[in-house]
Amino acid sequence: MCSIQQAFSCVLFCYKNNHIFSESEMSAVSRSVMEAAFRNLFGKLSASTPEMVFDGKRVPPAVLPLFVKFQGLEKLSLIDCDLWSLEGLPRLPCLRILMLGDNHIDDLSILPQSCPNLEKLSIVGNKIGLRDELEPLTLLPKLRALDVEGNELCEIRGHDRWLADKFPNVTRFLITAYDVDSEDEESDEDISWFLSGEAMGDSDEDGYNGDDDDSHTDARVPEVITLD
Repeated sequence: MCSIQQAFSCVLFCYKNNHIFSESEMSAVSRSVMEAAFRNLFGKLSASTPEMVFDGKRVPPAVLPLFVKFQGLEKLSLIDCDLWSLEGLPRLPCLRILMLGDNHIDDLSILPQSCPNLEKLSIVGNKIGLRDELEPLTLLPKLRALDVEGNELCEIRGHDRWLADKFPNVTRFLITAYDVDSEDEESDEDISWFLSGEAMGDSDEDGYNGDDDDSHTDARVPEVITLD
């Protein structure tokens, strides 16, 4: 199976050899090139791939529906992918961790339908400006970790307490002011837990592991698809 980098390089090579792009054409064609690259890549990947990372790579809107192939996907990272919308994101019933930082997203209404079992969500550095825009997340019964740092919402006075009250089942927040722990709202713990990768693991310091029966702990080494 080829790597993600090989798949992208192959598609880009084909496109560039079939047509010599002028500088003015590059911006217009880049979306088509990237869509083709993703289609090429997804066609080569196993449907049982559990984790995918596309950080820093442009993800055109037409690519999101293609994730429907990966019904066993548990972790998806789309940080800094120039995403303006989540429209088209298919239902991914196994997805537990979703990283959407540093995009331009202002509408999360699709998440309860597309990711009903989501446990950990990062939307750091997006365009969430109103409390109402987080309302859809209350329909995620398994949500336990939420990162909203860097959104305009964080400039609203009292947003930290509002989050703690609005999401009583969320045990970990990462916000601009400080880390809010639902069991100890005055916690002075280091808020780097989410960005350091601790939240991406299957267990937290407080013992939460996303399932009471530890069903996600096994001896297999999962295939992790990441684009370097």
